[in-house]
Amino acid sequence: MNTIAHLTHRAAWLPALLAFGIGLTTASAQTAAPTGKPPSLEYKLETVAIESGERQTIYRTYDHIEAPNWSRDGSYMLFNFKGGIYRIPADGAAKPLKLDTGAASKCNNDHGISFDGRLLAVSARTEEKKSQIYVLPIAGGEARLVTPLTPSYWHGWSPDDQTLVYCAERDGNFDIYSIPAAGGVEKRLTSNRGLDDGPEYSPDGKHIYFNSERDGTMQIWRMKPDGSAQERVIADERRNWFPHISPDGRWIAYISFGKDVIADDHPENREVIIRLMPVGGGPIRDLVKLFGGQGTLNVASWSPDSKKLAFVSVTKPVPPDWSLPGMPKPNFHKQVPPPADFHRPSVVLNQPMGIFEGQADVGGPLLPGNCTFDARTGRYRLTSAGYNIWYTRDEFRYVWKKMEGDATLSATIEFPYQEGYFDRKAVLMFRQDLSDDSKTVMVALHGGGLIHLAQRSEKGQKITESARLKAEGRPPDAKPIRLSIAKHGDTYALFASLDGEPLRQIGTSTELRLEGPFYVGIGFCSHQPVTVDNAILSDVTLK
Repeated sequence: MNTIAHLTHRAAWLPALLAFGIGLTTASAQTAAPTGKPPSLEYKLETVAIESGERQTIYRTYDHIEAPNWSRDGSYMLFNFKGGIYRIPADGAAKPLKLDTGAASKCNNDHGISFDGRLLAVSARTEEKKSQIYVLPIAGGEARLVTPLTPSYWHGWSPDDQTLVYCAERDGNFDIYSIPAAGGVEKRLTSNRGLDDGPEYSPDGKHIYFNSERDGTMQIWRMKPDGSAQERVIADERRNWFPHISPDGRWIAYISFGKDVIADDHPENREVIIRLMPVGGGPIRDLVKLFGGQGTLNVASWSPDSKKLAFVSVTKPVPPDWSLPGMPKPNFHKQVPPPADFHRPSVVLNQPMGIFEGQADVGGPLLPGNCTFDARTGRYRLTSAGYNIWYTRDEFRYVWKKMEGDATLSATIEFPYQEGYFDRKAVLMFRQDLSDDSKTVMVALHGGGLIHLAQRSEKGQKITESARLKAEGRPPDAKPIRLSIAKHGDTYALFASLDGEPLRQIGTSTELRLEGPFYVGIGFCSHQPVTVDNAILSDVTLK
């Protein structure tokens, strides 16, 4: 394997590097503001020794960094931040510097160094195009487009540096493809329904390892470089992603998510494990347990001598006791209202999503939420922590549209993780504004099956309930519940369908005056301030 001599090429690097602009803030300097604004999450670039399990922090910051690569000579690492690729000495002795990636200025966390150490492959998007793959000199410079079709997400170099392998969506399905590194015609290597992702060559070039959900949960597979002889390598109850083979060919390292994660998802801010298994099979070892996920171990991050792995972890926030949910014995905890006059600002994104205009983390949850929309299925996947939607203030992910006049919002609701907290809430909501204590009226489905209509009649008041329906104890194979909230003037009513029958009104209606324009949308909170969960809302209509 050819490598770059760090000292020899140091002078060539300097013109292509720019000052790193994220600014390191030490943990001791971060304190919560009197308004209750949450501290930023701390991200750490770490290494772990394969034999001893000893961890070492190379760099720490309150900016969202992801996806480390270790250079082929071991002298530096690359990582991603806000669309840029940054270089840092492997011992963390100097501040990171930004690499000039030319036209590929909006890189994601899929990037990696060629085996000879001379080239860098990146996935990047433009204003007009979804993700495409580019190749550029390792010292930075002009980025050459390799994949004209979109979206394409790079994951591996062949050992001879002649071929790239990647995940791409074509005709509505994500599969694995290869293409000459110089450009040319792509070749489809997998064709199963569902997601195939994370392809990476073994150092001897005999196999491509990847992860696939073709059997229902995400597991580790491998195949020959031509796509033949596909076989499962690792399978258990967890969701296993991104296999990386050590340079000496002995180990498979991968990131493992728990059963609370949807099969085709690899979210951030979860309890995850970096695991090791001998390439030839054998016992699986938990190398590192950490808080992280998306961006922790997306791309190859082995040290050249196969003795260490680099990864990104997140320091999990410590929630105040009052925000913890109620729990029965033996872990008894009493649910209580928030302190008087406690507020956090909402984080608002004016980003269209399906039929909605934007989304927000109402009440500034300690962990950021998210929403994705699949136009093919009409499904919204809401991800959130958030301590509650109740009492005098709320914390949740909200996907919204501004409206005036009468409206009816309807959705079919599912909780993919059946073992989630029983009081989590998926809601259909009208809201005066996006502050955490806004006037609001909602229809909510709780994880345990309770359905109710509730409202906060004045800003800062406690939420009260107007109507309820108990739907607890439903079998796992029951049809998803469909709910609707109808606004006529200042009157709101709850409608429900438990088994596919027509919607019917539940209980009495309630009254609330909202001044137009107001917000209407769908939301979710896990009811656990530092535990993220999901709800899926489908067939969402707003009339």
